[in-house]
Amino acid sequence: MIPMIDVDAQKTIEWEVSEFLFDMDGTLLDSIAAVEQAWYEWAAEEGVAIPDGESFHGRTAQDLAAALIPEERIPAALLRLSELEQSPRVPVTPLLGALELLTAVPVEKWAVVTSAARLVALARLAAGGIPVPTLLVSGDDVAHGKPDPEPYLAGIRWARNGILPVAFEDTVAGLRSARAAGCRAVGLVGTATAAELLPHADAVLATLAEATVVVGHDGSLRVRLIPID
Repeated sequence: MIPMIDVDAQKTIEWEVSEFLFDMDGTLLDSIAAVEQAWYEWAAEEGVAIPDGESFHGRTAQDLAAALIPEERIPAALLRLSELEQSPRVPVTPLLGALELLTAVPVEKWAVVTSAARLVALARLAAGGIPVPTLLVSGDDVAHGKPDPEPYLAGIRWARNGILPVAFEDTVAGLRSARAAGCRAVGLVGTATAAELLPHADAVLATLAEATVVVGHDGSLRVRLIPID
């Protein structure tokens, strides 16, 4: 088991972890409005309706397109969606605490695990001023998207001796994927509410500013969290 230590009386918790895995949209980047703008514009062009609510967030474009349009239209539709997603008309910015947390983690010990296509992910990271990680797992790299564990399994590099990764996510699908892959799953409020995230998370935070990193002299990593009550 991964050790969990109470470090003060205010429900602060600390875990030893092997690495840090981050979803992108709604986790590192304030980009959900840009995502939705592209999806709704695409849906209008295709003559289909996007499901309401959090359910479509965290899913790959391939998975969602397959649920909405005939198979023969998917290749062309995905190309058009990629064009829209790479040219957002809504600003994309880092979320509170994202850059500070990434800066504190050794560069080889963090990765991005996103449902976005690779070109879309690279465009959004650049727009938001987030450095490209040494490992980027995109929706193009997996056969099965979130909530399947495959995306997070592809992101794990350093787990050993019961010391596992911590994954940060803003959607239920992402949390389920991370947990199924064996990660500690931390939810971030925004795309979904704390009540929606809590059943699928080991902790839920208001922002990434409530997460800090402790790097040991031996290179070990610990994450300290101040969760929502």
